[in-house]
Amino acid sequence: MKRFIKPSFYFLFISTLIMGTTISCSSNDDSGSDSDGAKADYALWLQLGSWPNTTQYIVGVDDLTKGSVSLVGNGAEVTSKADYGIIAKNGFYYYPSTSSNFGKMTKFEFKNNRLSVVYEVPFTYQKSISCYAWVDDNTLVLFGTNGDGSKVLYTVVNATTLWIKNGELALPAIPAGYTSYNQGNIQYSNGKLYVAFSNMAIWPSLAEAGMNIAVVDYPSFAVEKVIKSSEADGNGGSNMWMPTSCTDESGDVYMMFFADWMTSKDSPTKIFRIKKGETTLDSSYNFNLGTALGGETASGLWYVGNGKAIAKYIDSKIVTENPSGLFNTKFALIDIATSSVIKKLDLPADKGSQLQNVITSDGKVFIQVNAETTKDYIWEVNTTTGAVTSGVEIVGGYDYILRLDNLKSSK
Repeated sequence: MKRFIKPSFYFLFISTLIMGTTISCSSNDDSGSDSDGAKADYALWLQLGSWPNTTQYIVGVDDLTKGSVSLVGNGAEVTSKADYGIIAKNGFYYYPSTSSNFGKMTKFEFKNNRLSVVYEVPFTYQKSISCYAWVDDNTLVLFGTNGDGSKVLYTVVNATTLWIKNGELALPAIPAGYTSYNQGNIQYSNGKLYVAFSNMAIWPSLAEAGMNIAVVDYPSFAVEKVIKSSEADGNGGSNMWMPTSCTDESGDVYMMFFADWMTSKDSPTKIFRIKKGETTLDSSYNFNLGTALGGETASGLWYVGNGKAIAKYIDSKIVTENPSGLFNTKFALIDIATSSVIKKLDLPADKGSQLQNVITSDGKVFIQVNAETTKDYIWEVNTTTGAVTSGVEIVGGYDYILRLDNLKSSK
């Protein structure tokens, strides 16, 4: 069982805004791997300590359905190379460091308990990364803002060579009374990037009411249109840490908007749909997820296939009983295509931070949970019934499970 030395949500949230500040230069040496070339199918990111005194490790896992995995005598220390705001794809990791003393884009491979550099190139154009999207298996697009938030920037990355192209989105001017952009949800479908953004004021003033989704042509990056709605606020979340939007098998785009520290606390949690290739919201679809969950606020959304998704939400009953507690978020299986909640999952409460909890693998869905008083497991979810089954147990002297990644290659 893990140790319960927990940082505050505030400090963990702030850490998500400052990527790569502890990173140091890593070499291109990929030597030292064992001769058998062992490569785990899955990886867990674990953390020791409390913010700001933390150390992160990766531990490989071969089977999520049984047995146990321990950090003791195992795993690779990665704090000097990356943080858990990292992108996993087809067996590799991609990490855009935006810190002032180490502006690098790095492609890593985790093998034989080592996070080894495959390629590394300079990366100094962006000061922060908000979200990313894969246009195809080899093309990664990163979005973020410049130093003062007066511009939304993009970077196109070739995943094989790390060739980079940079540019700026020509968004509508920031309205009077507001000072910067904040960029959130991003999805790619059928030659278009859908980029959610909000206009920000100086804190403690709130963001501009309503929501904006820029429809961006790819590969020209011309802004074709800005979709506006007053039915929800904000811009969703950062999928560098926890996704809040998705694209289904047919190319339909779903984006979730919800109350956060920048928007009105009364803002509803709603999911909107844009049909494949369209530049307007689907008027026949308006999923008030918060109401469907019984008046809760959701903060994470993972698409798991066949019209189903996992939503992470704050359990108001737990918050009422323990206002200062961190273990206050739960999970629900939803049918995103039909706008319904299938079942609130019978899982322990998870800590209320931005974590990569959910993966799919070979048609199965797995959730890692930081449980407060019980053992920690990777759980398998039946996406028809919502039943959950405990799988591999996570043991051995850690403070957090930060993320679970599928490292199998789809190629």
